[in-house]
Amino acid sequence: MTRTKRILLVGLTVCAALAAVEGSAGAVAPRIFTTHVDASFPDSYFTQLCGIDVRFFNVGTFNSKLFVDRTGAIIQEIDTYPDDKAGWTSPDTGRVIVFPSPAALITAYPNGTAIGSPATVTGTGLSGKIPGIPADAGRAVFAGHVANTDSDGVPIVVFDQLLSINGHLSDQSAFEAAVCEALAP
Repeated sequence: MTRTKRILLVGLTVCAALAAVEGSAGAVAPRIFTTHVDASFPDSYFTQLCGIDVRFFNVGTFNSKLFVDRTGAIIQEIDTYPDDKAGWTSPDTGRVIVFPSPAALITAYPNGTAIGSPATVTGTGLSGKIPGIPADAGRAVFAGHVANTDSDGVPIVVFDQLLSINGHLSDQSAFEAAVCEALAP
């Protein structure tokens, strides 16, 4: 998997894993939830590549809707991120790269949301803006599966495979070099 695809995958996976939603469709309006997120974890790939401690973070608010069919089965989830920020930081240098999360993340559940059920996730918008190179943006579609559910029964999806990507993507080596340069002392 290329570094750019990995970045998009990490960003979208964090967004999907942290979103909490429930609701219904058809004659009943979807229920809308707002979730506040503040997550940070080590990024071993960039730590090794850049030679400094690097962490990925995601902080902000997710607005989510969950739609169900007439039988009550969850069929679609739509997540938006009005003030969410994601990026990398280096505790070694104090430098930070920040970019907004995708404009929308739409997850389809064709066979329901039991653990192991397939899901198709489509992310749109900005997936990364690193100083010195053009923004990566467009539309990415992933095949995934329901890995778990939260205490409210909301599905948590794991991305298994990038199916397609359209839009602008920076060259992998240029993207990696720009991240390391932006976080360097």
